[in-house]
Amino acid sequence: MTMESIISVCGDVCSECPRYIATKNNSITELENVARLWHKLGFRDRVIGIEEIKCTGCNKKPNCGYGLTTCEHLMGKDNCGECEFFPCPKFDVIFKKSDIGDEICKMQCNINEYLVLKRAFFNKKEILTKIHRLKFNLKDKNEDN
Repeated sequence: MTMESIISVCGDVCSECPRYIATKNNSITELENVARLWHKLGFRDRVIGIEEIKCTGCNKKPNCGYGLTTCEHLMGKDNCGECEFFPCPKFDVIFKKSDIGDEICKMQCNINEYLVLKRAFFNKKEILTKIHRLKFNLKDKNEDN
């Protein structure tokens, strides 16, 4: 994660996401590749069209798959790591789904695909926890006193 990273509400790194990158680059070939990969991994029930696979980032869109964008505590915040209530009970499900997705990708992706998806989607807990600690000036449990 860099200073230029675009972090979604749930902790996905949009700026590392192959959908987002292909959309920003307007690369039809890459969007087609992503559509096939999403189908292979079970993220979609079929290979979807270019217009449907395009993504400009998740932040605060009302169709959040986790229902986070309707949270009353998100107002004025870029992501859930900035919330004083993080991690809320919704994240039990989110982190579990992320772990399952990680395992599926380990089994079905080649190493390059896996590493890209790992950076984009499977570090939610670490990313949001880091943001939360920085926002609230909290020490890591592993840091020396």
